[in-house]
Amino acid sequence: MKLTWLLSIIFISSTFFSQDQHILSINDQKIYKSEFEQIYWKNKKEKLATKEDLDEYIELFINFKLKVLAAEELGLDTVKKFINELNGYKIQLEKPYLIDTAINEALIKEAYYRTINEVEASHIMLKVTATSTPKDTLKAWKIMDSLSRLLKNPNVSFGEVAEEISECPSGKMDKGNLGYFSAFKMVYPFENAAYNTPVNKVSNVVKTRFGYHLVKPNKLRKAKGRVKVAHIMIVCDNKKENECEVAKNKIETIYNNLKNNASFEEQAKEFSNDRNSAHKGGELGWINSGGNVYPSFENAIFSLSQNNEFSAPFQTPNGWHIVKRLDYEPVKSYDELRYELKNKIQKDARAQKTRKSFINNLKIAYNLEGNFSAKKIQSILKHKSFDTTNILGNKTPKTIYDIIIQFADQKFTNLEFIAFLAKTSKYISVYKTDSEMLEKMYDQYLNYSLIEYEKTQLPNKYPEFKALLKEYRDGILLFDISDQMIWSKAIKDTAGLKSFYEKNKSKWKYDNRVKAEIYTCDDKKTAKKILKFLKKEINYDSIMKLVNNDQLAVKLNKKTIDDFKPYATSYNDLKLGPNKPTSQNEKWIILNVIDKLPQREKYLNEAEGIIVSAYQNHLEKEWINNLRQENKIEVNYESLYSIKEKPKN
Repeated sequence: MKLTWLLSIIFISSTFFSQDQHILSINDQKIYKSEFEQIYWKNKKEKLATKEDLDEYIELFINFKLKVLAAEELGLDTVKKFINELNGYKIQLEKPYLIDTAINEALIKEAYYRTINEVEASHIMLKVTATSTPKDTLKAWKIMDSLSRLLKNPNVSFGEVAEEISECPSGKMDKGNLGYFSAFKMVYPFENAAYNTPVNKVSNVVKTRFGYHLVKPNKLRKAKGRVKVAHIMIVCDNKKENECEVAKNKIETIYNNLKNNASFEEQAKEFSNDRNSAHKGGELGWINSGGNVYPSFENAIFSLSQNNEFSAPFQTPNGWHIVKRLDYEPVKSYDELRYELKNKIQKDARAQKTRKSFINNLKIAYNLEGNFSAKKIQSILKHKSFDTTNILGNKTPKTIYDIIIQFADQKFTNLEFIAFLAKTSKYISVYKTDSEMLEKMYDQYLNYSLIEYEKTQLPNKYPEFKALLKEYRDGILLFDISDQMIWSKAIKDTAGLKSFYEKNKSKWKYDNRVKAEIYTCDDKKTAKKILKFLKKEINYDSIMKLVNNDQLAVKLNKKTIDDFKPYATSYNDLKLGPNKPTSQNEKWIILNVIDKLPQREKYLNEAEGIIVSAYQNHLEKEWINNLRQENKIEVNYESLYSIKEKPKN
């Protein structure tokens, strides 16, 4: 919620501007022309500046600067809540600057190719998880390695081997065939194997978090886009012939109903066994081609060429279906999908490629030197005086102060690395004997140290990052101080609100109103009949019963009216009780006035929303006036009016 508000703030500040001519000074603080100009042009569509616009913007800019200054003077930029919130935004803002942009661009193009081109692939999998023993892991790899050599023989059926050996359910169901899929539908190493292996060839052994795989791409096709669909499903177990025969007969009856113009939505609500979609008329939402649905289901929905067209009954492992096409969208262009793909990459395993490359570039740029020894670390950890609860107080060997990492002006010792181990690992003692794990943790520490240092350099390297971070900082302060001085105050200050209302209540009034029953019917004859009944004071239920027995359409609406134009009358013309019928938009209307309510001031509880809003505006105006009186403000109009034309990018 607050992020959306922050991004909508018109007036922001940044600190990367060169020391050009100042345009404004508040007390002893100078704000330069380039800062104001960047803000001004950012929020102005026109390419030319006018004196009137500049005068208006400088006043608003002064108000913004005064509010942020007030927040700083109250120390709002030092409270924990502010610091945590700004750090949260900072982490998000840093991400685009901590990747190898060249590789990231290549990954976006790769993902787009794999979005517009879908691959059908089969696989064989042996499960290996994080809890598998080294012995079981090695055994699985040896089996897969031998299978990869065996499957090079064209006479050996990949599908039959998958059916016999694969531990994925697809092996038993479809001889390992996973159907068509596209980018981001599978884990990245598997996706790579499917797209990088030639069609009808078998990949090398691929390791994922699920285990070891052999992947065989069968076909490549252009993506078909996506379809918004609804379906009617009759569930049956395909292993039970009688049950499926009953389901088939039922779906065919529904199909005949649809061909005889029955409502698809009503049939779905009444008969579909998919209760999640049935109450919505069978609607499933959007389904992409290669979208991990059964091939028979996908074939059915993409065979429909027109919206509102429905399919003949077809079967999937879940039962029998009829699908209806509600809408269709082709695959979007690269430019349309680029931002979406970029965000997906940042959340996907492939982002590790950009991070790894980025870190390697940092090592070169900062002349990194490493002098790590696992044996020295283990010697320190095994030392009799080493205490994990008081690392800094240990009387351990002097090697604990040996420098193991150097880059830029940074130096890191064994002591700092061990502190990192203690902070990130629950059982530090495991590293006393496990050199391989210790090496991995050193790599993590090295990468972490490089990245953390690079974060401190971003404001110096990238002025736009510095400016954006300043925007968020000032935006949060502006929100917090405004909430404290205006928004929450207006709600909590009940005495102030009541006093404000009493002084200004003449501004909020009800116009003349009437409480009325509004009868609407199709013809004058019925209108006269209703008028007659009303004059006899026959109650509503009796009137409706008498009139509707004549098969005439009559509607009644009870409401308070303050706009009389739709009824071709006025407050003064209306009398209590039934009034003469009037013709409006081919309908006849009778107003039965229950009460006439003359103009009066609204009570506070009747218009609290708009009154609170007005009080907030009042508080802000008072606050700004006080801030302007308390601070010395000088505008350099010569500098201001020198702004003429929007700079070209």
